[in-house]
Amino acid sequence: MSDQFETLPVGIPNQIVPMLLKCMRDHLETRLVNEVPEDNPTRALLVKVGRFTDNPLEKNVSVAIQGGDWEDPNYLDGRVDNSKFDSLQIRFLPAGEIGGGWNWWRRGTCRVQVYFVRQRLNEDQAMSYAYDFYGRLLKALEETPIHGLSDDYGEIAIPPLYLEGASFYESGGNQQFIWRGKVLWRVLTERP
Repeated sequence: MSDQFETLPVGIPNQIVPMLLKCMRDHLETRLVNEVPEDNPTRALLVKVGRFTDNPLEKNVSVAIQGGDWEDPNYLDGRVDNSKFDSLQIRFLPAGEIGGGWNWWRRGTCRVQVYFVRQRLNEDQAMSYAYDFYGRLLKALEETPIHGLSDDYGEIAIPPLYLEGASFYESGGNQQFIWRGKVLWRVLTERP
């Protein structure tokens, strides 16, 4: 398992977004890989920060975690009082404190691949396995332990991690079933 607080090269400070991504990766590795038996077809073979680069036939159940959304440049981080976040309000949450910091939304995505190509499952089996993995993923994301994360600039993560939305859909056919999806997430932070 990866170390949540990896040592950076000298002179490079920690920033909250990579810290969140690494925390999510480590938690998902535990929940989707280590806690799932090796012979279970829903066991993830890859959980990473960044974009998919591995062959999905070799790493057939995988998750890639990123800050932002390269498909939607309008999926922004920003202060909670940004008008683009009107639908993301938390009741009675001020944008900032007098003499204090500002509350921000940090947002990102998890891309999901579940390729049942070489397994030769029927469509019902593939769907059952795919949604078993998907349910475990959503539950694990909501339980990501972000409490106590604070970067070198004084930005602090405020639990919990929120799921904004998700898409999960089937493609393929003829005993080669492919499920893909994307989960949108956000974390409230306080910046000094």
